[in-house]
Amino acid sequence: MSRVHKVIVLNKPFKLWDFTIRQLLLLVVAVAISVTLLSRVPQGWKIGNLPANILLAILFFCFCLPLVKFTDLKPMGWWKNIILYKCKLAPTEFIPRPEEAAIYPDPTIVEPKKRSEEYFIGSGS
Repeated sequence: MSRVHKVIVLNKPFKLWDFTIRQLLLLVVAVAISVTLLSRVPQGWKIGNLPANILLAILFFCFCLPLVKFTDLKPMGWWKNIILYKCKLAPTEFIPRPEEAAIYPDPTIVEPKKRSEEYFIGSGS
């Protein structure tokens, strides 16, 4: 009779509520910034009939939520490079500089002279 073993996949990250630990930390930072926005914007400001501080905090968090989830699609380094190149903050052209190269073949190497006649079958010595 065969036994059934549970397979543990080791190359998948640990997820809690469909978020990795790094994503959860980013969401905590987004919530902290939202609460800071909530307390910094004056309560007298209104957009329509809604308080501006509540609306701004909700909009900021709703903007951050898909950005955090996008890190599942591509790694953070990829997103950083895309943003830097699109905003033209990173160079897109690399101009090579001339560098001193080693002389080849090296003139300090002296090979001993071999007599080529010694290696022929018909040579008579």
